[in-house]
Amino acid sequence: MAIEETKPAGIRPARRAVLALGAAAAGAAVAPRALFAGSPVKEAPSSLARFVTAARIGGVDRGAVLQAEGISDFALPGRAHASLALPGGRIMLVGRRPGMFAAIAEDVSGGAVQFVRPFDSHRFAGHAALGAHLVTAELHEETSEGLAVLRDAHSGAIRGSWQLDGIEPHEMIFADGGARLVIALGGIAKSATIKGPPINAGHIESAVVELDAASGRVLHRHVLPMEYASLSLRHMALAPDGKTIAVGIQDQDRSALRPLVALLRVGRGLELLPAPEGGVMRFYIGSIAIDAGGDYIAATSPKGGCLALWSLSRGTALGHVAIEDVCGLTAAAEPGVFCATSGLGEVVRVQADENGPSIVARWHAGANFDNHLLRI
Repeated sequence: MAIEETKPAGIRPARRAVLALGAAAAGAAVAPRALFAGSPVKEAPSSLARFVTAARIGGVDRGAVLQAEGISDFALPGRAHASLALPGGRIMLVGRRPGMFAAIAEDVSGGAVQFVRPFDSHRFAGHAALGAHLVTAELHEETSEGLAVLRDAHSGAIRGSWQLDGIEPHEMIFADGGARLVIALGGIAKSATIKGPPINAGHIESAVVELDAASGRVLHRHVLPMEYASLSLRHMALAPDGKTIAVGIQDQDRSALRPLVALLRVGRGLELLPAPEGGVMRFYIGSIAIDAGGDYIAATSPKGGCLALWSLSRGTALGHVAIEDVCGLTAAAEPGVFCATSGLGEVVRVQADENGPSIVARWHAGANFDNHLLRI
């Protein structure tokens, strides 16, 4: 396909309007579709790495692998949230909270897709992690109490579970060389079956917990001061040192601007970083990442339509760049580089430096990308 200036043809509905449409039955994977159009800034699509994400393509919720040749994808029974690389080149996509499925794809270019169900009386919370165990974040369908469910990394079969000392688990990470399982507890209670406002509005019970990865014993429970009780700790990214974690936050109270990114030094505590000027993140972080060099934190806000940058060592905000409906985010293999996706089908490569983030390449695909992006 010839490279063209990338301009989406017409206005597409925002992420949540598009992706909230009905689920489709699961189906077989397809060969790569040549869906990329253009590179408006210097680089050609061949500079793309391989990424995994959930997406809506042709009106169907799908798991997708993005690469230079296009997109390989397979149908899902509903909307997925985050993905995880498994041994043997397999990929797991976890159903969006409150999810009833997780999908394990043997080979997204044409292999089988296996579906697993949540723990009894629980729903998937959109995230999983792989260390000594494959672990899925799940929540009780009535109380939202969090559960880390240990599973077989090949079949997805349940092998055990650990209570999480809090409600609404979200992203989870194995840290400290795999010795600790770190889990963000969003703390927002909602019914698993009825859409509506939080059950515990005004009483958010958010925390980040550290578990011993061998026993499941809670080692630390990190909470913010009461003045930040409206903040929900949700997404995380691990630095190359294996012990520093960036935490993305959502604020349930829009009456004032508060920090939306925190740093956790494993075993120590949470440190809030300053918010970008002007409230550009609109009280909402959708995804967060740390670059391969361990120098920069990037975070996306689909509500604010921007990607913001911080210095990890100094904790200072370095500015932001506008990307409409951006949410998916991951570090590239090169230090100081991030890749992001949007609900409007954009794939964007961003360079970070002390002057802030800048877009160095972007492509457009006929897909509506979901919240998270994984480089494989």
